Amino acid sequence: MTDAGPSRRHTLPVRILATGSYEPSTLVTSQELDARFDRAPGESLARSGVASRRWASPEETSSRMATAAVREALERAGLGVDDLDALIVSAVSPEQPMPTTAVLTLAALGATGGAAEGFDVNTSCVGFLTGLRAAAAGIATGQWSRVAVVATEIASKGLNHDSVEASALFGDGAGAVVLGRVDDTGTDADTDAGTEAAAPPAVLASRVALWPEAAGACRIDAGGTRLNVVTPPDDLDSYLFTMDGAILLRHVAKNLPAFLDGVLAEAGVTLEDIDVVVPHQASGVGMRYLVERVAPHPERVVDILRDHGNQVSASIPVALDHAVTTGRLRRGDLVLLAGTGAGLSLAAAVLRY
Repeated sequence: MTDAGPSRRHTLPVRILATGSYEPSTLVTSQELDARFDRAPGESLARSGVASRRWASPEETSSRMATAAVREALERAGLGVDDLDALIVSAVSPEQPMPTTAVLTLAALGATGGAAEGFDVNTSCVGFLTGLRAAAAGIATGQWSRVAVVATEIASKGLNHDSVEASALFGDGAGAVVLGRVDDTGTDADTDAGTEAAAPPAVLASRVALWPEAAGACRIDAGGTRLNVVTPPDDLDSYLFTMDGAILLRHVAKNLPAFLDGVLAEAGVTLEDIDVVVPHQASGVGMRYLVERVAPHPERVVDILRDHGNQVSASIPVALDHAVTTGRLRRGDLVLLAGTGAGLSLAAAVLRY
């Protein structure tokens, strides 16, 4: 590992105690989408890189999915909901305008009144990393001891199926982590078994940046205070997601390399030091671009796009949970979490797991 130098001042003594995820009940294949929306056989897969994804049923609300993912992470950490000081929820579309999805999730988890605070964040596909950054800072400064961060997304209800680019790409789901101080091991068997490397877990660096000139590339125009049932849009499709993938990819290609170089330098590591890369599962084209970016070690990239789709802000924590549960990410490994989102937003974090 390279010498970190003075950039190590940003290291936060925060660890991931456990991960969890939730997979909705309805499996939707790209073959089904081709038949349902009168597309040529194979078109949905070819345009998206997604063979299948899960879509939530009417009963699988955002808070229900978040509750399941957080509960799984708490159980794996050997903790209960009242061991949390805070719950941070990421969702592009909340379950309802008020109360927040965090409130609904804490209620479903059976949290004791007054025991924890909770709030929602929305920074598009990088919302989980925004929540992770806030939780790590709060723990490092002593504001909190244990925090759950969960991303829960039901993209399927906002898709315009006249657009293959959007219709075939997205899946639903939820992913969560429970964070604690470095001296907090919970009852995680991995940590108790003494399998960690000599260097302690930590958040070595995190960074977020925004290029608002790309704001129009991914958007949902209606459903907020500007266009709604009181002041309706001229076209009801304004309530549905629209994107220009080509414009977005051009901005990503222009800005992502230097952005990642900066967060790696802040962490005091190089790309060669990273054991596992957990990216936002943006698209087939986006994943190929990322794999080329981390060459010559494409095997280090966690790629679950083909059977999950783009799960918006839930993509990174679901992929992270996949890496942990399959053994790809082990205690002591260095992991790079990286995402792109509407805005254009870029976010990344380097952690020693």
